[in-house]
Amino acid sequence: MRIDLDTEVELDQEATRIRTGTTGAVTVIIPSYQGGVDLLQCLQSLEASTYGKLQLLVVDNASNDGSVEAAHRQFESVEFVRNTTNVGFGAACNQGIRQAMERGDEFVLLINQDTLVAPDLIEKLVACADRYPRAGVIGAKTLSSQPMPDGSTRLLYAGAWKRILPLWQSIPGIGKADQGLVTQPIQVDYVWGHGMLLRTAALREVGLFDPGFFMYYEDMDLCLRMQEAGWQIWCDPQSLMWHDVEDGARAQKSDRWRWNLKVESARHFHRKRYALLTAELLLFATIVREAAALAWDGHFQALRHLCGAWCGCTWGQASPHAYRPS
Repeated sequence: MRIDLDTEVELDQEATRIRTGTTGAVTVIIPSYQGGVDLLQCLQSLEASTYGKLQLLVVDNASNDGSVEAAHRQFESVEFVRNTTNVGFGAACNQGIRQAMERGDEFVLLINQDTLVAPDLIEKLVACADRYPRAGVIGAKTLSSQPMPDGSTRLLYAGAWKRILPLWQSIPGIGKADQGLVTQPIQVDYVWGHGMLLRTAALREVGLFDPGFFMYYEDMDLCLRMQEAGWQIWCDPQSLMWHDVEDGARAQKSDRWRWNLKVESARHFHRKRYALLTAELLLFATIVREAAALAWDGHFQALRHLCGAWCGCTWGQASPHAYRPS
């Protein structure tokens, strides 16, 4: 049997990948900023991973709290990239992704610095990716490290789906006790960036995160681009992680800079996908819906910050960039 030259080259490339161990290799990328003890605990949980072909990489956005120095002393096998300025979440992730792709890794796993992972998390995510070869993104079931008042486990994410407005998501069970109703991998519309396994072959096709999103909605944008290119988005409820999350925008103690970034990213998202007038109308509808939800929940300080962010972004009364952490 004769093998043509192109096929022979492809076989040689695959053989090289197998020999060098890059098939199935995963780089875990942790974008960090003022990570403190959270970063150390996250790395400790990752070092307990049962997955063999693993490299941990911290991309730090100019922290000055000593967290990176402490992590460097405690975790000798971890790689570090240190930025001189805060370039944002997506851009920092892109730095790590490019490094992983240059060495031929098959997957990258994005992990927030305030997360903890089960020892078999990566093993199960990769097994899910092997089961579904068109899966470009796979998310893990995420539980809150803050339990319900009765002590039961609080669910944060087990899949997110599109609703009427482009940035309106259906997130079954969020903030409620985990019932464990879904036990098998399911196709979803969105995986959140706090715990996202990405197939590098898909990234080579659709591109990396859009750095126009400093923070917020870059994960939704990437998932949509994946779907438009024919890749699938999955969530594996058997892959577990924990996220110490209280959204500093929505919380009672609201951070004004977060709302400025949310509105800025929301505008970028809409203008990227729609004509200008449609984009502005959709943004306004999104702001109204968010404002109503905040008022209903009694988050009045966050409501003031949201309205201020929208007015500033729309009428030029304030620059969202002025509130970015530096």
